[in-house]
Amino acid sequence: MLMNIYRNRLSYDFDSQGNTTDAMVGFNGLNDQGETTMATIKVTQDMLGEGKTFDDFSGKQITELAKQKWLNYIEPKVETKQE
Repeated sequence: MLMNIYRNRLSYDFDSQGNTTDAMVGFNGLNDQGETTMATIKVTQDMLGEGKTFDDFSGKQITELAKQKWLNYIEPKVETKQE
């Protein structure tokens, strides 16, 4: 069963000099069983790489960074046993 996930929001925050400080990316998902998922992920300056700014990235690239951050949150890190 696949979940169709799509971006439903992309917004930027700016400092007093007009520089982009971070981006917020919203996601929604729905599968054929009627189950849904939602997330809002913040992309920060430190995620861009040394010497890069938000001006160096397209909306699609910002979305991909947010997806990767989201996957890191939900991906199991340690196997656990159920008793």
